[in-house]
Amino acid sequence: MKTQELLYKYAKGKRNFEHTLLRDRDLSWEYLKKINLSDADLSICILEGVDLTQAQLINTNFFRADLTVANLYKANLTGADLRGADLRGAELAYANLTDADLRDVSLAGADLSNAILPNGAVMPDRAIIQRTKVISHITKDTPVNHTRANSIYQYCQ
Repeated sequence: MKTQELLYKYAKGKRNFEHTLLRDRDLSWEYLKKINLSDADLSICILEGVDLTQAQLINTNFFRADLTVANLYKANLTGADLRGADLRGAELAYANLTDADLRDVSLAGADLSNAILPNGAVMPDRAIIQRTKVISHITKDTPVNHTRANSIYQYCQ
């Protein structure tokens, strides 16, 4: 699907774009609140500053996508492929990252307050990531409990 086609349909009220191929597109600074892009391919997309508040992004492919300063507040990223994605400065408060793949992701300055991590642990309130290397090694296979989430939070302060 072409970028302009998606934006046109969204403006007309359509919100369901499941299984959409948007690979290598530029959607920077677009307003896409409550959109459903589950199972979509947004790999290598430029999504800088995009507003994906409360979006359904289940199993979405964000491989090497640029999501710097993107708004993903309360977004459902369950099972999303975020390998190599740039999420520096992104708003991920209350986002659901259950089973998401965060290998090699950049999260410096991202707000993960109350976000659900890949293993189900919840980040504490005001969890702003300052050192990406801590989170970049957390994948859906990494055992993290509430104690581990708190230690990550304390490390990042």
